[in-house]
Amino acid sequence: MKKELKIDKAKRLYLDGDIKGSLKFFKTLKIGFTSAERRAMQIAHEAMVGNEKFYISLGIDVDEERRMAIRAINKRYQPKNNKML
Repeated sequence: MKKELKIDKAKRLYLDGDIKGSLKFFKTLKIGFTSAERRAMQIAHEAMVGNEKFYISLGIDVDEERRMAIRAINKRYQPKNNKML
């Protein structure tokens, strides 16, 4: 059996509605996203796993970072007939 690529796993999780699980993989991708988009994905994931207060204490708008991360993924991988945002 062929090993599932990281990008394929991230897309599958995202399309299945597992945003937190997909961000775990998307945030590590080096190609296809800008550095600002990768930063947003990193912060969004970290906030979802329990570090939200840390980023808020730094003055970061966690909700906006989460929206930016989802928009970046939607722009590349969301089916055109099913927008999540």
